[in-house]
Amino acid sequence: MLRKLMKYEFMAMGRIFLPLFGALLVISLINGILGSFGLDTPAGIGVAVAVLLIVGIVVITFILIIQRFWTNLLSNEGYLMMTLPVSTDRIILSKLFTATVLSVVSTIVVFCSILLMAAISFDISDIGRGIRYVFGILPFESSQTVILMIQAVIALILSLFTNILLLYACMSLSMLSNRYRWLVAIGAYIAITTALQIIVTVAIAIGVAIGAFGAFERFLLSFPTFGQIQLFALAIYLFSLALCAAYYFTTRYMLKNRLNLQ
Repeated sequence: MLRKLMKYEFMAMGRIFLPLFGALLVISLINGILGSFGLDTPAGIGVAVAVLLIVGIVVITFILIIQRFWTNLLSNEGYLMMTLPVSTDRIILSKLFTATVLSVVSTIVVFCSILLMAAISFDISDIGRGIRYVFGILPFESSQTVILMIQAVIALILSLFTNILLLYACMSLSMLSNRYRWLVAIGAYIAITTALQIIVTVAIAIGVAIGAFGAFERFLLSFPTFGQIQLFALAIYLFSLALCAAYYFTTRYMLKNRLNLQ
């Protein structure tokens, strides 16, 4: 059932984003061709159009992530969604996974469009040389560098999960009110992010006051550089997972026990 839910989500999003992605890539390709012939003025106009499309894709991605959750689950459509023979967990996960995939694909398309527009300025082989150069200057073995790159991707995905689930939790908390639900959701977002910043700041201040950071620094320096990075990565993963769990179970609780549709 999760696969079917995601399929319908992708179909709904594809009707909006496939034309945008196609238009951006085509315009970027045309810009690269115009630039290769030295037609600077048409190419400049094309770049301006491409930039507008990139901004539009970024904005629409953010809006659609919010709109799909709000409309499908917190408005009148929620009566239909909540009567489906599927668990609340699968509904939330279908929204989360499709929103994450949409964000990743949008980023890849934007990156590819920039490469197409800049293709005239460099040789494709320069990319390979650049990658080899980066591998060469890093003080790690090639296998360790690959591991670090994979860990960076995992950290980015966890960051996406965290931010999307935060939006879901704030929108779900708006069901505590019968009026001005959007303002309540925005207020919840501000309150949660501010509280999180205060908690982190206080924790750091306490750690400095009791000398915990000095002990942690000595412990950290007992490991080689690669091991230190692994410890930092583990800390980031655990922190992100804790936030994901808090936001996820807040959303789940509100949808299961405090459902208040408009």
